[in-house]
Amino acid sequence: MKTIIAVPDFTREAHLKKILPGLVKKLGRAQAIEIIIATGLHRSPTKKEIRHNLGAIADKIKVSVHDHGKNSVAYFGRTKKGIPVYLNKKIKDADSIITVGVVEPHLYAGYSGGVKVVAIGLAGEKTINATHHPRFLEHKGTRICSIKQNPFRDLINEIGQLLPIKYSINIINDENGDLLRVFKGAPQASFKKAVSYSQKIFEKKIKRSFDAVICGIPETKAINMYQASRAFNYVANTRKTILKNNGLILVKADLKEGFGKGLGERRFMNKMLGLKDPKKLVRQIKKRGCLAGEHRAYMVAKAMLKARLGFISKRAHLYKNRPLPFLFFKDLKEARKTIKKHSRIYYLKNAFSSILIN
Repeated sequence: MKTIIAVPDFTREAHLKKILPGLVKKLGRAQAIEIIIATGLHRSPTKKEIRHNLGAIADKIKVSVHDHGKNSVAYFGRTKKGIPVYLNKKIKDADSIITVGVVEPHLYAGYSGGVKVVAIGLAGEKTINATHHPRFLEHKGTRICSIKQNPFRDLINEIGQLLPIKYSINIINDENGDLLRVFKGAPQASFKKAVSYSQKIFEKKIKRSFDAVICGIPETKAINMYQASRAFNYVANTRKTILKNNGLILVKADLKEGFGKGLGERRFMNKMLGLKDPKKLVRQIKKRGCLAGEHRAYMVAKAMLKARLGFISKRAHLYKNRPLPFLFFKDLKEARKTIKKHSRIYYLKNAFSSILIN
């Protein structure tokens, strides 16, 4: 029996050092086990990162990193809506698949986790391009914390049903990134329970509006501009944002990798550099579509229609003179000089774990 364990890339804290040893022990020696790190179109982790995140299990079990290239994926058919399904070709030979995912608010899937780690994380470029397209992103059901009547989530589930996914582990972290709860079992049942619990933890009603929101984010998301920019949409594009019209969103992020190093990140960078008219970019992508990675620029442009956007980073000096549509501040003290004296400010500890709705 060949079993594949699909785990998320390291932009999400899945506590793999804790989770994997017990899981592998439970499977037993009769299984031929391979762990595949689901990177989608993001960069591959380094050997040091793999060792740090997987721990000693990396020396005992075969570990590979997903490659979205055409020579590393296989065709699995089309969905009911005609989306081509290309997935890591190693899945073709798998007798069973186990997914490990982090359940947290997600801009398109409503909540991440479940079989998304395979359906998107182990997908080929054609599938990712087709799903990260305005035909999905503009649908009224495709939004953060939305599970029902969400075509993006429905597609993920449909792809999952094509595969021998036998077991899922769904992890929920608190706002500090510490392990809070684990739901495991049959894929859909465990994910449903995890989402039900998550909704009570992550979705928060705020009755007031604010002139500015200053966001903290996890270190794994603060690594580059592509990942960190998600926070803009987590504030601006909720069902009813707490931000006043033309307010300010600032994200505290290290940005040590700049824009990011993966294919999706490079596409994002190409769209962001020199962007002066977000309305024009939104119109163009609605009309012509976009490639995965460019969709992040599309979402940032949508946030720009509602707010001014910026980063607080010790590396701010590296970006201030570049043709970017963001404000950059070296620290909070410098940022406060831009915020009007009597502005009402909301300090958000973790923009990915607190979805604020007015």
